[in-house]
Amino acid sequence: MAAETGAEVLGAAALALRSLGRIALCQIVRAEGSTPGKVGWKLLARPDGTFCGNLGGGAFEAMVKADAERLLAAGTAQAGVSGQRARGEIKRYYLTEEAVRGEPTGMVCGGMVEVFLEVIAAAPVLVICGGGPVGQALARAAGLAGFEPLVVDDREPFRRAELFPEGTRLAAVDREYGQDFLAGVEWRELYVAVVSRCWETDVTALAAVSRQAPRHLCYLGLMGSRRKVARVRDELARRGVELAGARLRAPIGLPIGGNSPGEIAISILAEVIATRHETPETSSN
Repeated sequence: MAAETGAEVLGAAALALRSLGRIALCQIVRAEGSTPGKVGWKLLARPDGTFCGNLGGGAFEAMVKADAERLLAAGTAQAGVSGQRARGEIKRYYLTEEAVRGEPTGMVCGGMVEVFLEVIAAAPVLVICGGGPVGQALARAAGLAGFEPLVVDDREPFRRAELFPEGTRLAAVDREYGQDFLAGVEWRELYVAVVSRCWETDVTALAAVSRQAPRHLCYLGLMGSRRKVARVRDELARRGVELAGARLRAPIGLPIGGNSPGEIAISILAEVIATRHETPETSSN
């Protein structure tokens, strides 16, 4: 009998997807002859190299784990700015020393197993540093474009849940953005928009993103005039902060006109979407 039930594996998959952003779920969909695992048995492979569940053990399961890790690695390489996703596949394994079709495992059970291996990716996260009017409008628009919003602010009145769509993550920081507000999503596909209230908090927010060094930072933008942007860049340079992982897009957003919070939010989201899908507009700033 499997160490974890199918429900337990699926529960673990949901948790891993939320925190790690990408998983491989493997399930036996066909079994013939003598096999250690049965139809419906599941195995979860996480991008941090850990697993949950089992398909019966032995060389067969080891091969499935290796195939799942291969799919995860391919998916990670394709994700991000391209917005591509790895596809699932059905693979046949023969529990024999040799096989004419499919892959032999070297086992002597004599049966055959088909496994559906599927990479599942969570929605990308739009991190919004600043819960003011632009941040609120950006959070509302994010969901329509398939992003999960995470709003970060050092002011409690601008972190009230009623200001944002249901499901928005809210993170409290001090004025220096000293907390690791990306904890829990650092493995996810991240897009960061800094729209805070002043140039000082812009600097600390950008420095905090650099300090936390998220693995899949696909976009980093800063709202403000060119004079303000220059001031922020100078201060970051004075502090020795290097914004590695994604070039800073500043002033933020595509030049579509309009200066209301909603219009600015739309221009930012347009640039984020263009970046994710690598359209020509991404070179505009």
